[in-house]
Amino acid sequence: MDSFDRALRYALNILNRRDYTEFEMLSKLNNRGFEKDVIDNTIKYLKEKKLIDDERYADNFIYFKLKNGYGKKRIEYELKKKGIDGNIINKYLQEVDEGSFIKEVFEKKLTTLKNSRNKKSKLYSFLVRRGYGYDLINEILNNSKERLI
Repeated sequence: MDSFDRALRYALNILNRRDYTEFEMLSKLNNRGFEKDVIDNTIKYLKEKKLIDDERYADNFIYFKLKNGYGKKRIEYELKKKGIDGNIINKYLQEVDEGSFIKEVFEKKLTTLKNSRNKKSKLYSFLVRRGYGYDLINEILNNSKERLI
């Protein structure tokens, strides 16, 4: 078995568990000690067969992160860490309306803070960590002032 076959077998094996971005796959193959030309050929083959597709990855990643209560900034940061091109990120994030998602996250977190002091600052910090924009956070906090006392 030549290097390409070993690299491809390894790549297909890890792709059975989850999707990888092109950058992640390149890193995995590189860490395994495969030569650059073998890595390039493997990546090319995987892309041709649509086994790695950064656009599909970004679309799925954004969908699941939004459903789990994360905001655009956090999602963008995580996708950039995974090596996704900024144009792809912007293409899919511009379609997203954070407003409906932040309300759900806010309501859920507020119920956990029923008997807590400093609800407003705790909610603010929580929403910032989740990646929501400051203007959106301030808007939802100002609209819920009476519930934060």
